[in-house]
Amino acid sequence: MKKATLILMAGLLLLALFSCRQDEHQEPEKLAFPFMKVGNQWNYRMITEAGETEISYRIADKTKENYFRVLLNFVGSELPAVDHFWYADQQTFTMATDWPDSNLSFTMLVKDAKVGDRWEYFVPAPLDPENDDLSGAITYEVTAANTSVSAIGRTFTDVYKVRHTASSHPQFYSDYFISLSSGVIKMEGMGYVRIDGDEIEYFPLAWQLKSKNF
Repeated sequence: MKKATLILMAGLLLLALFSCRQDEHQEPEKLAFPFMKVGNQWNYRMITEAGETEISYRIADKTKENYFRVLLNFVGSELPAVDHFWYADQQTFTMATDWPDSNLSFTMLVKDAKVGDRWEYFVPAPLDPENDDLSGAITYEVTAANTSVSAIGRTFTDVYKVRHTASSHPQFYSDYFISLSSGVIKMEGMGYVRIDGDEIEYFPLAWQLKSKNF
């Protein structure tokens, strides 16, 4: 009986070792959005009619499962860095979330997205009439897939173009060019501003990738 028990235990041990060796040779799961790693930073030229300035986004830490705290910095300015919270898992990426106030997130891009894919959300109008936050029907729509964009001396061939609009501001839009490997390569659109209570004015706005650290 002891001999049979020893043989059984030896067999189980060999099976366990064999399983471990198999696991060691298995490739780790490939991230859908590998650019979402703590420490990664993007530097952009922000271009408006008034001129150019430099902004940067740096992933400071992972605050919760799939949520990342990202610091927006106006380079060369005395303005403090602004906290943003992005979201990324194995299926979805977005720069627009309501975390930590709530778990709301607005999908910007999904794995294997196709032209015409569209995500629409409703945001109530702010109670303060002086608050110009985007509201109404908020949409993100894929308008190009697997296209090429050149920046920082190279060509990115895994780029999706995603258009962001809001019904509260009919002339506003942002076209994000998102590389699956490298994040946002550029943004082109129409920003808006209200000065001294006057009507909202729209103006061309663009970001162009200047450098990144990964």
